[in-house]
Amino acid sequence: MPLQKIDDADLWYDEYGPDDAPETVLSCAMGFSGTGYPEILAEPPTGYKVHTIVARGFGRSTHPQAPPPEGWLTRWADDVVAFADAKGIDRFVYTGASHSAGIGWYIAVRHPDRLKAFVSVVGTPHDRFGVTDSSEGRREVIRARLAGDTTAVRAQLEKLGGWLHEDETDRRRERDKLIDAAVATTMTRDEDESRINQGMPFPEAKTNDELAAVLRTIRVPTLMLAGMRDGIVSPESALRGVVNVRDSKAVLFESEGHFMAQEIPERLAREVRLFLDEINGMAEPRPRLSRENEKVGTI
Repeated sequence: MPLQKIDDADLWYDEYGPDDAPETVLSCAMGFSGTGYPEILAEPPTGYKVHTIVARGFGRSTHPQAPPPEGWLTRWADDVVAFADAKGIDRFVYTGASHSAGIGWYIAVRHPDRLKAFVSVVGTPHDRFGVTDSSEGRREVIRARLAGDTTAVRAQLEKLGGWLHEDETDRRRERDKLIDAAVATTMTRDEDESRINQGMPFPEAKTNDELAAVLRTIRVPTLMLAGMRDGIVSPESALRGVVNVRDSKAVLFESEGHFMAQEIPERLAREVRLFLDEINGMAEPRPRLSRENEKVGTI
C-alpha cells in the first residue's frame, strides 16, 4: 500500500478496479480487510474504481501527537477531500461502514459539492440518549483493550453483531471466526491507536429532534443500509435519516446486524449498484399507470 502526501500528513491507501471505471469510490477507516466491502465494489458487475484510505492515527498513516481540536470525524472528512484533491478527483462517491460512515456524514455537511452520492452502511448518526461524545460500545471497547480484558472486548463485539437464531448454525460458526479475528485486531493495536475515540457524528445535537434538524441540511443523494439486529446503530436511526435527508433511500435487512460489511458484502454491492444506476438514470423507470387507473384516487 502506498502513501499519499497531503498538506500536513501522509495517508496510507490502496486502490482497486480499472482507472476508466464508471464511478470513483472513496472510503476511509481505521483499517480494511482488502477482501470485503467496499473493496468488492471494484469487482464485476459494479467494476468501480475504489480507493481505501487508512485514517490518520492508524497504520502507516500519520499519527498525530494529540487529538485534532476539531474532532476526529471532522479531521478525517477533510483528509478524504484533501486526498481527492491530491489525486485529481473532483466528485466521488463516498461509502463507509460504522465509524467510516460517520466520516461520510461530515463530508456531506462540509463538502457536499464533492459528493456525487453517499452510501452509509450501519452508520446513521446514533440516537441521542443524553450522551453524545461517543457510543457506550466504543467507550467499553477502549476501556477493555487498555485493561487487556479480552472477554469484555468479545462481549461488546457479540452485542454489535446482533443476535442469531438457534438454527443459524452455519452463521454462528462464521460469526465466531469473524469475532475471533476482530478481537485479535483490537487486542494487538498499539495504545495510541486504541485510545482514539472518534465520537458520535454531530455531538452538538443533544436530542433526536436537534439531530433531525442537522440531517435536514444535507443535500446529497444518500443511501442508508442498516441491520434490524444491529447492537449499536438502531433501525430507528436509519428511519430518522431517510425521513430527514432529501433524495435519500434506506434499505433495512431483518437478518443482519453491525457486521454487514463483512458478512454480506455482495448484497450491499448490489444495493449500491442499483442506487447509482438510479442516480445515473439507468435503472428501470417507474411503471406508468394506465389512463384508467390514473383517474383513481385523483384529487
